[in-house]
Amino acid sequence: MTKSIPLWMALSLGLVVPSVVGPACNVGLDFSVPDAGARPDGDEKAPTAPAGVAADGAAPNASLDASTATDGAPPDPADFAARCAASGVLRCIGFDAESDLAGGIGNATGILPGSTGKPVLDRSVRASGAASLLFVIPENAGSDPSGAYFANFSDDYSVQFGQNEEFFVQWRQRFSPEFLDTAFRQADGSVTAWKQTIIGVGDQPGCTPDAQLSLEGYPGVGRCAFSCTALEVVTNTSYSGNFPTMYNSCRGSASHGPYDGFYERFGAHDFKMQNAMPAPHCLYSQGETNPPTLFPPQGNCFPFVANEWMTFQVRVAAGALVGDEFKNSHVDLWVARQGQPSMKVLDWGPYHLTAGDPALKEKFGKVWLLPYMTGKSPSRPNPRAYTWYDELIVSRQLIADPK
Repeated sequence: MTKSIPLWMALSLGLVVPSVVGPACNVGLDFSVPDAGARPDGDEKAPTAPAGVAADGAAPNASLDASTATDGAPPDPADFAARCAASGVLRCIGFDAESDLAGGIGNATGILPGSTGKPVLDRSVRASGAASLLFVIPENAGSDPSGAYFANFSDDYSVQFGQNEEFFVQWRQRFSPEFLDTAFRQADGSVTAWKQTIIGVGDQPGCTPDAQLSLEGYPGVGRCAFSCTALEVVTNTSYSGNFPTMYNSCRGSASHGPYDGFYERFGAHDFKMQNAMPAPHCLYSQGETNPPTLFPPQGNCFPFVANEWMTFQVRVAAGALVGDEFKNSHVDLWVARQGQPSMKVLDWGPYHLTAGDPALKEKFGKVWLLPYMTGKSPSRPNPRAYTWYDELIVSRQLIADPK
């Protein structure tokens, strides 16, 4: 019995792998090794090993030390209305009205349909307000059954973030047991994974429903940015188990390739999958034991939990722009279970975030909510499953936990 592993893991283990040229935007790179008995969990888009981040390039200016983590925990808990009214908030969406879903590509916010459905409001399950955003994964789903929701950081595309700037994105998410318990599979039987969010390039003025060219695909012409961009910072399930991790870029840049996983080397042959979790840590090797030992008491990965409203918050602090990278940047991820304080699970940097082609002058300015599963095949059965989103906030400052 075999299972697929990402390219970075194959290289770190000294395996001989074929050369790969020009991977498609939504295609993972998989290599087979003998299964050690652990339940195989895949990571979409094949995140690669963390590249060395030497302190070359210009340093961030004095107003922002992007290379360092944000100290402390988020402010005291507050309800959704209070968090929306807090200083620095740029965008606050409660998914309470059909107008929240009315747009499409060419609008500042909206939805894209999937192969068999689209995001809808659910008035029976919600974190607050009148409704939440529901994605349904039908039986025998493909990779994109229920589409995506997106929101630019401002209606006029004027609020975007580049070098020496930072921002925060917070959302709440709920999972059905079937969503977390199912190993979604590709046609060859290997296990794929699903995304939570993509934070990437914002649209530019002139992006309208009649001008739907990809910003990166048509330099100088396109104004609308799609989800697979050079800048993107993605939250998704890990390769090793059912817990959140992150990666950078759909393109790659000078110091690393595309889909670069935020995995910190630990010892000679291991990796921290959530590098901010204390001992006994969250290690790749814990997912290879039989049975896996990723979660307490043997391991210390912060898991996804079904049937409750979890909270996720991402900080992106972009460093100085040098070539096609934001040098010495920093990315943080906090996660909280319902009714509990958030915990930092990823503390990533200094790191060279991909900035894309300098001629395009791309900046972070758009967030996507989507349970996209790279390579998921309809020929591989799965039960009907659900995930909900609520209380999406974009801010210039660290956002309080929900009350």
